[in-house]
Amino acid sequence: MKIAVEYVVVPKDGERVSGDAVFVRAGADGCLFAVIDALGHGERAAETADVALAALGDAPEGEDVRALVDRLHARLRGTRGAAGMICRFRAGRLQGCCIGNVDLMTHGTRLQWLQSPGILGASLGKVRIFDAQLALGDRLVVFSDGVSPRFDLSLFRGMKAAEACRALMSRHRRSHDDATVLIADIEP
Repeated sequence: MKIAVEYVVVPKDGERVSGDAVFVRAGADGCLFAVIDALGHGERAAETADVALAALGDAPEGEDVRALVDRLHARLRGTRGAAGMICRFRAGRLQGCCIGNVDLMTHGTRLQWLQSPGILGASLGKVRIFDAQLALGDRLVVFSDGVSPRFDLSLFRGMKAAEACRALMSRHRRSHDDATVLIADIEP
């Protein structure tokens, strides 16, 4: 099994840059993907998101999710901080952690996960790691709080991932905030 990832990031209306960002890296250790939502919006939020992307890019292949959370927390100190969903897919298993207000919905395998309280770079509460075996045909949708969670994921099931990202963004985006939708499909 492999994972195919598509995403769309849109800045708040009136802004040129976004404090939301996506990181995707596929390699021998599986696929690492993350949605980062820096606090606020505009230039300073975009700078914070860039620091988070650089921290993830510097991570050695195979680093586990908890170590990635710790890496992000350390590197984001002194910035405005961020929320984030960090996931690694390897050999059919998904391991992940959500700090703050990034959300996850699934179509297919039901995931049991809880948000971890806190802000990456400022304060972390109990870090909760989730782990699940996924199945062919599963779809994961990760989105920032710039997207309303009030949608029925099954309505987007027949769409290709890129098309579904665009449709979710056009129908459920909150224009007063940066917004991100990432869709990951489990394929043969």
